[in-house]
Order: sequence, then structure tokens, then C-alpha cells
Amino acid sequence: MRRGISDTFSTRTSPESPRPLRKRPLLRRTLALIALILWSGLVLYPNPKPLVVSLERLFRPPLDPDAVAELADRLPNDAVEVEAFSRRSVPYRTAWDLYGQFWYFPTVTETLAAGGGDCQAEAILTASILQAKGLPYTLRYSFDHVWVDYPGRHGVGIEDPATTIASNSGAGWWSGLPQRFPLRDIVRERLQYHWEPMPAVRKALLCLGLLGALVLAEWPLLRRTGRWATRVAGRRPQSTERPE
Repeated sequence: MRRGISDTFSTRTSPESPRPLRKRPLLRRTLALIALILWSGLVLYPNPKPLVVSLERLFRPPLDPDAVAELADRLPNDAVEVEAFSRRSVPYRTAWDLYGQFWYFPTVTETLAAGGGDCQAEAILTASILQAKGLPYTLRYSFDHVWVDYPGRHGVGIEDPATTIASNSGAGWWSGLPQRFPLRDIVRERLQYHWEPMPAVRKALLCLGLLGALVLAEWPLLRRTGRWATRVAGRRPQSTERPE
């Protein structure tokens, strides 16, 4: 039976059916990554407001010389003494301990009220007092630390100026590539600050999300691996021993 011209034309121009997701690895992995990011954000910040506020303060440090005016009047005009006072006033505590957050950038008032904080809290307090006293300073950021530098200060370790990625001396931000990149120290500091004090439930939820993303991204491979394992298990020789 001969086909008509219209049948031939419609057959040749019909669009191809979309490939199934199992044959599109790039799309699967992209979707898995997006899902993992969204899940992690939901687990770490059920209320996104603290994250938004912290990001704004990261780029616009909440210096508040008025809030520390009385403290500044009682301290000598010596940056070393000011820094020592800030360290005594802000014993190290993580954002998990104080605010129940994965990461939070506090104000000077919040830091004084909490009676502790991380490197950001101490640096903001120190910079605010130095600004209130009219003393020069530079606020420095590295990948794992925030601190205040000033003339005559010799920073070492995590406060080495060579690790700086951004700095502000009061005239705006300056950024650049660090001269030294201590990857091992950065990873250790991030784990100690973010992961170790994290509540166990949050850790479990993050691990669950990672597992789900892995399954979504690689489920064809996992399925083939499962079938192969099943076949291998089925080929094991049966015992030939006869019961007595």
C-alpha cells in the first residue's frame, strides 16, 4: 500500500520525542546541584533574614563609634590596649552558640549584649573604638578570618596581611588576590567554626540532602551497579555437600 505525500511529509518533519532524564547526565547533575543548594539553605537558614542581614553587614561593616563612646573615653589612645580590651570583652564563641545560626555578622550592640563572639564581632568592636578615638586602622578579611590591623602591628598565622583578600581603611574597600593561601588552615577553621558545633539534627539533614542529590545525579549508574551486584551474587556456586 502506497503512502500519500502528506503522510510522508508529516513523518519526516515530526519533532523528536525528548530524551528521558536518565540519558541526560548534565541536566540530572545540574538539577541535583540546584536541589542540594536549596535544601542546604533551607536546613541552615529556615528563616533567611539573618543570612540577608549578615551579607549586607559583610560588605558594609556595622561600625558604631557612638555605641562605644564611653568605652573609648576610658581607654588609652593606644591601639594595642584597645585590641587587648576587645579580646577580653569578646571571648570566642561561635554563631551556633550565641545565635543558633550557621553564620551571623553581629552589630557592636549585639556583641556587647552577648558577651562574646567570633572574629567578626571582635574586629567590629575594635574598629569602632579606634574610630571613636580617631586612631588609624585597617579592617582586613581573609578566607577564614576577620581582624583589625594598625600601624606597628605584626600579624602572623591567620592574621598575616599576606592572606588578605579585602581590606578597608575607612575610604572604601580594596580587594585583591592573597599572596599566601593556606588551604589546610582555611579548611580546618571552617570545620571548627561551622561543622563541629552544628546541632546533630542539622548535620543529619545535610547528609540526607547530599545522599538524595547523589541518587538524583547518578541513579542510572547506581541502578546498573545494583543489577551487576545482584547478578554476581546469583552466580555464586551452591554448596555441593550432602547432608549425612
